[in-house]
Amino acid sequence: MRTQTVEMDRGERVEMMVAIYDSADTERHHDLRTHADRQQPLQHTGSVSVMNRKQRAAEVCLSLLCFLLLTAAIVLCVCFTTERNQLLTQISNLSEEREKTLTKYEQILNNNNNRTEECKQILSKYEQILNHNKNLTKEREQLFTNNIKLIAEKEHLLMENKNKTEKRDQIIKTCELQQGLLEDQQNDPFKWIYYNFSFYYISSELKSWTDSRRDCQQRGADLVNINSPKEQDFLQKIAVSDHFWIGLGKVEGKWKWISGTIMTNG
Repeated sequence: MRTQTVEMDRGERVEMMVAIYDSADTERHHDLRTHADRQQPLQHTGSVSVMNRKQRAAEVCLSLLCFLLLTAAIVLCVCFTTERNQLLTQISNLSEEREKTLTKYEQILNNNNNRTEECKQILSKYEQILNHNKNLTKEREQLFTNNIKLIAEKEHLLMENKNKTEKRDQIIKTCELQQGLLEDQQNDPFKWIYYNFSFYYISSELKSWTDSRRDCQQRGADLVNINSPKEQDFLQKIAVSDHFWIGLGKVEGKWKWISGTIMTNG
């Protein structure tokens, strides 16, 4: 009986144990009944049977509770194993994604490093170009300054040449005038009068203002410009008559000397 109980599953073992207990109780009950027939009444036998039933019910409940606990433990183990496998799978996926992300990050870092090197090279070239442009700008400014100096020197030389030319023309004109005066003086020595570094010609012919000026220009001179009261007094003294032409004319309602200056006094 005990060997068969070990080889069977748990539920059948409980039933066999109950059967054993029942057999034992039956034998004991048989003994008790035999003994009861001898010593006790029938009421004591009934109470023993009730106690055996309660004990068997308790054992059945305990067995069911153990079975439920074992089932719950198995279910929990299965659930835990499933969740653990899912978590491991997720961890594996996350690890792969992390490795991929790290690989991409390394690639991005390498690209950034390459771009940084390119930017450094570009900045270096830009600085070289700036320095070259600065040098060119300095050279251009120097050339511009030299050009300005050359232009100024050229203008100065042109001005000097002009002044020299004017002086030469003035000297030539003065020489020609002196030559003409000398010739006129030789022909008519009493009409040319020298006063204050100038020669004055007194004509006795009656002509208009325009003809008089033309005659003066033909002689290498021009009508007189009175520049001071002394010169006016001198002319009045040497004039043949009280009325004579001078180098003064009215232009656009203003009295101007033939030199271009406006008359400031009477």
